[in-house]
Amino acid sequence: MKKRLSISLTVIIIVSITICGLFTTISYRQSYYADTENNIKKSSNYIMNYLLPDFLETGNKENLDNFAQSTNVRMTIIDTQGDVIYESVQGLGALENHKNRPEIHGAMAGQQTTEVRFSNTIKDEMIYVATPYFDEDKEVEAVLRISMPVNAMDDAMFEMINNIIFVILTTIMATTLLINYFINREMKPLEEASVFAREIASGKYGQQLTMIREDQIGELVESLNQMSIQLDNSFTEMNQKNAELTAILSNMNHGVIAIDKKNHIVHLNEAARKVLRIPRNEHVIGHNILEVYRESFILELMNYLENDPSEKLSFESRIHSNQILRVYINHIEENNSINGHIIIFEDITLLKNLEKMRRDFVANVSHELKTPITTIKGFIETIQVNHITDPKTLERFYSIIYEESDRLSRLVSDILVLSQLENKGGFERRFELLHIDMEIKQIFDILKLSAEAKSMALELNSQESIELEFVADEFRQMMINLIDNAIKYSEPANRVEVTLSEQDEVVTIQVRDHGYGIPEKDVDRIFERFYRVDKSRSKEKGGTGLGLAIVKHIVHNNRGTIAVSSQVGEGTEFKISLPKYKD
Repeated sequence: MKKRLSISLTVIIIVSITICGLFTTISYRQSYYADTENNIKKSSNYIMNYLLPDFLETGNKENLDNFAQSTNVRMTIIDTQGDVIYESVQGLGALENHKNRPEIHGAMAGQQTTEVRFSNTIKDEMIYVATPYFDEDKEVEAVLRISMPVNAMDDAMFEMINNIIFVILTTIMATTLLINYFINREMKPLEEASVFAREIASGKYGQQLTMIREDQIGELVESLNQMSIQLDNSFTEMNQKNAELTAILSNMNHGVIAIDKKNHIVHLNEAARKVLRIPRNEHVIGHNILEVYRESFILELMNYLENDPSEKLSFESRIHSNQILRVYINHIEENNSINGHIIIFEDITLLKNLEKMRRDFVANVSHELKTPITTIKGFIETIQVNHITDPKTLERFYSIIYEESDRLSRLVSDILVLSQLENKGGFERRFELLHIDMEIKQIFDILKLSAEAKSMALELNSQESIELEFVADEFRQMMINLIDNAIKYSEPANRVEVTLSEQDEVVTIQVRDHGYGIPEKDVDRIFERFYRVDKSRSKEKGGTGLGLAIVKHIVHNNRGTIAVSSQVGEGTEFKISLPKYKD
């Protein structure tokens, strides 16, 4: 506060002094210009009365030249036709007609005229004063114009501005020092009171601040002293009660929090700290639960506490976006009034996820498992019923049974992986900073035999090492599915290209093959579970129909996007964009 106050006062003073300086400068400039104009007019009157009549009568310009040199002004005399009959500045050559000059035009009308404008002859900004000279018949016989460069006045202005700036800077420095001195002197008691208040907030109750002042600061000190004593008494009593509660609740596996009627935490056990992710060394007893934990779960809890009058109630809620709790709330009653609540947390995340996985498993596999199971069962029954003993027939049947069993195994494995991804809240996900170019090279090694079997080349395009915060197993699963598909659905002797790039903390991964391609009508559906573009070809290649569904879930679970472009007969490209960091 002291710093803000000092800055505010200093800024106000600086602005005020600067405005005064600008006003003074402008006023002085206007006054100086007016004085200059008056001096020129006085010179004009002198010339009109004493020098000009002689020049017009005799043509002798010696007196005019002497006057111009002594006063350092430019004099020009123009006749009624606008022609210049005298010019004090030498070397200007033949001058054009001046009748249309604004100051001459005004003087021809009989009025003394002042103009400030740029002179095309002198090539400088000038102040002009044109005075008409009348003959005996009161007719304009000639015009005397005296002029002076504006920059001749600016030198004096610049000197004055420099003096004003010096005074302003000196005043600002002196004022700043005085402000800091007085603020430090007046703020010192408040700083001491602030330190005392922080000590109370940290739990050092019962202390007293010694400061005798007969003003509002003294009243503040007295209030802080009283608060310190009251808090010391209150928390002593509360700690005694908490010791009793701790003995009862410390061994419970569920999270338990006791709060008073003002929602201040009276007690919480270690299980509750784990649920709310409160560090063990963080002091929260006596703090409002809304101060300790600020996520939406607590707001939902407060809504139940405020709006549900039931003595006992329970509800389910999500916390940390991936954890599900069953919450039980009981009143703490004393003298027929509610003095607080006991809140019990039961983590049912794993249970919920297991239930959902079970439902999804039953729903998804019932159809897909039917075909391989039926095939296996059919061949086994054929062998048993027909008592087949021919070795070649048995070898062929056993080969089919093995292939269908292997397909069944891959299908079950992929279903479990997909179920895990769809229910990621119940599984631990360890994020690591991966060098994805190295990860791709390792995946190339894994798929090297598959690629060599079709004489295919695996190419990695990356100009630099790129890092990505990701779950390592998920990244490998995602890339193996994409690259393995590219190998499976390409003709021999082609290549698979993986391109890595990074821009604005977004990592882009492109996987391109030169294979069969995907018909346009199927592009939007290839990420559906068990969807196959060409069922016979997918079965022949050993696909389960879940690979791209797994890829999609991995990308979406990591706040990424995936796009596909394909042309039949030319190949397919998958483009994945992922945030470089988890948060």
